[in-house]
Amino acid sequence: MIKKVAIFCDFFNFLGGTEYYNFMLASSLKKRGIEVKVFIGERPKYKYWTNLLKENDIKFFYPRKRHKDLNSREIEKEFIKDVVEILKQWSPDIIHSNPPGKMLVSYFECCNLNIPIVATEWTTPAENTSHWYPPELKKYVNMVDVFIATCEEVKKGILDYHKYKGEILMLPHLIYESHTLEYNQENIWSVGVISRLSPEKGLDFLLGSWFKVQKIYPNAILHIYGHGNDEEHLKNLAKALGIKKNIVFEGIYKPVTGIDDISKKHMIFIQPSLFESIPTSIIELMARRKIIIATNVGGIGELINNNLHDGFLVEPASTDSLFDALNKIFSNPEKYSNFKENAYKIYKQRYDLNKTIDKLISCYECICKRRKYD
Repeated sequence: MIKKVAIFCDFFNFLGGTEYYNFMLASSLKKRGIEVKVFIGERPKYKYWTNLLKENDIKFFYPRKRHKDLNSREIEKEFIKDVVEILKQWSPDIIHSNPPGKMLVSYFECCNLNIPIVATEWTTPAENTSHWYPPELKKYVNMVDVFIATCEEVKKGILDYHKYKGEILMLPHLIYESHTLEYNQENIWSVGVISRLSPEKGLDFLLGSWFKVQKIYPNAILHIYGHGNDEEHLKNLAKALGIKKNIVFEGIYKPVTGIDDISKKHMIFIQPSLFESIPTSIIELMARRKIIIATNVGGIGELINNNLHDGFLVEPASTDSLFDALNKIFSNPEKYSNFKENAYKIYKQRYDLNKTIDKLISCYECICKRRKYD
């Protein structure tokens, strides 16, 4: 029986999918009576997630410094020594690492306590995401007992890019179960996008498409929810394109619960990413019966299918594709109103938090039994 789980995460800063997953993982295990401790590789800049961990009575640990160079592992190398001492005294049944990154590599370099390791791969491993992984990971990746993939594209990346030879378990995202919300037909001209403000999210192309949108539909307003290093660049781009009055930067919102308030305001949401696995926000919005336009990258095509009429799947890095999808909806919204119900059906078929946690705990138990008899 699993009693103790240690969670490794490289950071707990952004209001994004990785942090969302780690919080949902920790809180869901805690609700099952499992003792959880979270080890964060770098001092968080924001207290949002650590406050949630406190509210759920989950212990967490982190170093007192932050990196100036994000490629450095100096902080993790020092911090992991303290982590190992805690693990020796605490004796967890499992270490669950998300992502398989700097904390996990530093742990393997420091020692091996013979504790089973599970790693969730959050993005799609490939050359265009290689900068997110410490180069030393290749040396240690096959010391992971089981990898968890959230979609087929992620599984393919684990095999092809990481060169992993062990067991891969397919498990869906951990999504907070909330009441679903109907869209308000009056909000058709108010479009939402939920995204970290960084280059890989494709927001430059979305603003380029909005340049075309506002010429035909001058009342349409794009609301961007999120934060990141590209915020100033995107504001300057909106100004240069002459669409500043048609773009609203809404800033930070509360993950997990804040999605309900956002989804009340918009009928249409856009996800213009250049690469992804499956964004958490898309799943949350499908659960809330929204019409979604998303790029065909990573595992998004496993969730949205043009033939099933559950959303619009468009080409990445294409202002024309984004504009064409928006134009179709704006010109005849009633024609596409069934998309929201089809999206909700897909969500209900695939995402059940309790069932997913059941499978995850079973995975933990199988690994521990296997280790016992090896």
